Amino acid sequence: MHHHLIRLHTSFFANWRHLWSPELVALFLALFVFVLPAGASTRLEERSLLMQNNEPGATTSYRVSFKYMTPTPINSVDMLFCMSPIPYEACVPPPGLNVSGAVLSDQQGESGYSISTKTTNHIVLSRASNSLPTTALSSYNFENIKNPTASAQAFSVRLRTHTSSDATGTQVDFGSVRAQVNQGIVIQTQVPPMLVFCLAQQVDYGCTKTNDTFYTDMGELNSESTLTAKSQMAVGTNASGGFAITAVGIPFSAGTNVIDSPLVPTESKPGTNQFGINLVENTAPNVGNNPEGEYANAIASSDYNQQNKYKYVSGDVVAYSPNVSLMKKFTVSYILNSSPTLHAGVYSTTLTYIASGRF
Repeated sequence: MHHHLIRLHTSFFANWRHLWSPELVALFLALFVFVLPAGASTRLEERSLLMQNNEPGATTSYRVSFKYMTPTPINSVDMLFCMSPIPYEACVPPPGLNVSGAVLSDQQGESGYSISTKTTNHIVLSRASNSLPTTALSSYNFENIKNPTASAQAFSVRLRTHTSSDATGTQVDFGSVRAQVNQGIVIQTQVPPMLVFCLAQQVDYGCTKTNDTFYTDMGELNSESTLTAKSQMAVGTNASGGFAITAVGIPFSAGTNVIDSPLVPTESKPGTNQFGINLVENTAPNVGNNPEGEYANAIASSDYNQQNKYKYVSGDVVAYSPNVSLMKKFTVSYILNSSPTLHAGVYSTTLTYIASGRF
């Protein structure tokens, strides 16, 4: 009997070796390894959560993105907001979070969803679709979500996809995303109010320098010719209301004798008592230049921008801009005529130009 048992054992082992060769066993194990996981859930890839505003307690928008992995028609997506991302742990809602007012405002990639269920920490997207999900990145934008109030710890969104339209039954793919609210760092600066203005006989366009000359001898009065002179000024401002340049001063006079100025733009008239200015290029007489600079909104006032016509009234605004203008150069042309009966004397005037920013 003892020998019989030994022979039986030996015979069984030999038959096992005959039926299960090492190659067959290796093939069986390989099939076991590769076939078994095909029925298990896979992870959603390229998962992300973008919060438009991550201030604690702020009401903002969330954008949840991921790639579907399993080639199975998906009819619902479950989004559960918890402190922990681990699926089998109990879900503790993030303190202060509220997604019950969420609105699905945009969806890219796999679309056709609507919100079928929402509570303070749970959103279910549902649709009716029998097509296989795209392999491209899909994203879902939710408005009107209130952030958690606790900034000391990150929170999670647990994601699951289902073939059912109500996120019940066996899940297909799963995954989690993590985010954290935090107090923002406020960085601010200020652009100070700026008004740049320079005035002289000659000035650079950007007021970097002038010739520091503020006096002009126009020559000897003659009833048959017109005396001329010119000065320049440049101005720029970041004032939202722009700038205004006002001319102030009495006309040419010698004691009580005054050379009058036209109250409206008038041509130069030799042989009459006349003092006037404008801010454009003239040919009668040949004096002055047009305004220089790229800012077209900075201009000479209408009474002072007419070629070959001159006027002067103390207190008039001679140039202005309605809004920001960085920099503009103006040339002021002066004419002086006299009548044969003008009383002798030294005639002079001092004009003051005042630039104001309308901040």
